[in-house]
Amino acid sequence: MASTRTSPPKRRTTHTSAATTSRQALVALTRRAARMQIAAGTTAAKALLTWAQAAERYTQTVGDELLRRVDGETDSTELLVRVSAATGMHLRELSAVPRTAADHFDARLGRASIDL
Repeated sequence: MASTRTSPPKRRTTHTSAATTSRQALVALTRRAARMQIAAGTTAAKALLTWAQAAERYTQTVGDELLRRVDGETDSTELLVRVSAATGMHLRELSAVPRTAADHFDARLGRASIDL
């Protein structure tokens, strides 16, 4: 005689468990991507701000030196020396912008907890 008992399908529970795991992985990936986008956006703003501040300091310095020359406080040789020094400082500040931006990006990502 054949048995009429049936067992509940076990596949369905594994499928549901796999779907839940896949969903959790997708949510974690989405969160991580959002955090990276936010960090990238704030880093771009920080880099632009740093560049603008360096440019503002440079133009102020060069402008002040030109005014000193026009007012007769300095001669042309001294003007060239001071503008060259200001240019060197400006270039050093500009060369630090990528490192500053990278540090900001790393710090921004480091602040967020990673949900896996």
